[in-house]
Amino acid sequence: MNCRPGPFRQPRDTKIRPIDSTSTGTESLPLPEESLSGLILRLAYRLNRSPARIASLCGLSRHQHRLPAEYLIALPAEASAALEAAASLSKGEADALTLSAMAVSYPPLATMRLGGSRNMASARRTWAFNLSSRYCPNCLAGDGSIIQNAYGGPWRLRWHIPVSFACTAHSRLLEHRCPQCGGHPNEPSNTERQGLTTQRTIGGLHPAQCRHLLVSGPVGTNVRTPLCAARLDQTACAAEQPDSDLVMMLALQRRIDRHLTPTKHSHPTSNNYSTPQQQFLSDLIAAAQLIRLSWPDSARFAPSSTTADLIARHVATWNALREDRSPGRRVRNAWAAPHEPAESGALLLAADTLLADQGQHSPALRERIQPLANAAFSRNHANISAAFRRMDISPDLSRALAQRSLGFNRAGGHHHARQHVPSRQCQFGIEHVPALLPEAWIKAHFGDLTSLWDPIDVWKPRHLRRVASLNLVEMAGGGPWPQCAEVLGIPWTTAQRSLTVLKRILLPGGLWPLLDTAVEAVAQELDAAALHVDFAARRRTLSTWQIPVEDLAALTVGLVRLTDVESSSTRAAVTALVWARVTQGDHLHSPSVQALRDAQQSTKPLVSAIGQLQTPCNRRGARFRFLQRISEYADYLTQTRVEGNRCS
Repeated sequence: MNCRPGPFRQPRDTKIRPIDSTSTGTESLPLPEESLSGLILRLAYRLNRSPARIASLCGLSRHQHRLPAEYLIALPAEASAALEAAASLSKGEADALTLSAMAVSYPPLATMRLGGSRNMASARRTWAFNLSSRYCPNCLAGDGSIIQNAYGGPWRLRWHIPVSFACTAHSRLLEHRCPQCGGHPNEPSNTERQGLTTQRTIGGLHPAQCRHLLVSGPVGTNVRTPLCAARLDQTACAAEQPDSDLVMMLALQRRIDRHLTPTKHSHPTSNNYSTPQQQFLSDLIAAAQLIRLSWPDSARFAPSSTTADLIARHVATWNALREDRSPGRRVRNAWAAPHEPAESGALLLAADTLLADQGQHSPALRERIQPLANAAFSRNHANISAAFRRMDISPDLSRALAQRSLGFNRAGGHHHARQHVPSRQCQFGIEHVPALLPEAWIKAHFGDLTSLWDPIDVWKPRHLRRVASLNLVEMAGGGPWPQCAEVLGIPWTTAQRSLTVLKRILLPGGLWPLLDTAVEAVAQELDAAALHVDFAARRRTLSTWQIPVEDLAALTVGLVRLTDVESSSTRAAVTALVWARVTQGDHLHSPSVQALRDAQQSTKPLVSAIGQLQTPCNRRGARFRFLQRISEYADYLTQTRVEGNRCS
């Protein structure tokens, strides 16, 4: 049949029924893995009706007998109930015809929003699904059963998923074009609105026949336009020994298929709660994008010259599409998966090679990824790195992709949760990091740096203690340094000042790696510790605390040469010093000082009072003994009243 069929009368059916006495009615039941569009095409052929009429009988039509494309993703509850009633389906069988069943195992589907034509562009960009289906001619030819001999095999749901590129049952790559007209199955013509089924008003076609028009007829005329109508199931081939590249592609497709198959324990994914099983597919797609964006730098990850040639061919076409665009306009489908299954398979094989030892927490993954990320981000527009940050990928891949500067993730122009991915796996949390690294830790691990400085310089070690703590928070909790500073209660300007000072001191002599090595040594010590101090709990406990008057009086007993020991400024100064020792924080950021700032009062008298006690030249006589007593009191307070020691 190469012409558009003439008009025919539609009976007033209200239910899909067998049409002859020998039929059992099982012909209307979905075949294994069959898609909704495939079922409609098969019922239309069996009943000699158009797909539009079948959809109307099943309660699926909308205005002008449209079959909405979004029905491929999910059915509204009323449409699902109508289809199950009309086709005598069991409860849940209608929804099983849509991609919603795969959303629990395929993250790009779970993030799709229904409604509006923008969904189709978003679906292509995120590799959620293709409205046009790939196909296996052998599968469409049927399995030899009576039903499939009569009406053909199923159009499988997974053929709409961009990561499906091969049929493992028949050891072959899928097809994506009609062998006669070259059209993509279910891709609408220029004069047809996108829908679930193309040429929906035309009946009499076998489900495996191409529904494309050979030429586009004039709009608004009744001129009959010839259909292609070629059989897509007649290019089926006998199984033969696959070559080595196809063997690798089939092995990868089997792994992908296992991840695409929902398990009884599967739950819908989200940006914050993906499982390792779900992240396999997200990581594979992200790595494929990176391979493409960084080509030819990524060519070494293609497992053979043939796969490299396939990727190069795709990238050449893809680059031509991006270059042939109107000025100021975005490239449509710039992030979409390759059309050709062979190119998809080659690209995903290279991506799988790139992710080879993922999950072993090896720095080798970052060493492989970073050169490609730098190439991709430098060659493409600015929001490329932001697009990767928005992807729902595993922590391992997030760490490998993160653009870092001096031990911290770069903040970039977009705030996203993926920036919070820790730079390493830690056995300690951000709550176990003080605002200033304890001096004992500095002496134990930072000797290579501090030995280069003047021993009487108290400010460089202080900046070092602060920056080291910021690094530890980044390791345990992730995020750029301003967010790490916020976690520790360090003002942004103070953190920036400490980083600036250390950059000026360390970068000219190439000494920053010594800092990184020392911080890593501290992190390893914290990993191995059986007991961690909860400094965050200490800060919370002392946030409103003040030293009792009687305790202050006890600290000054016998120190007759001290003046103003009972004044409010002395009490505030001692409170700040106790807080700083217990929390290992900066007294300038203590609640006592911050309260004055919040009240827009001068902090100078209080800071001066603290300085008189702490200045090295004043550490003698009564002031020195007073400072010692304050330290002993703070240690006693820590042991007896402040919660902060917790087992790992």
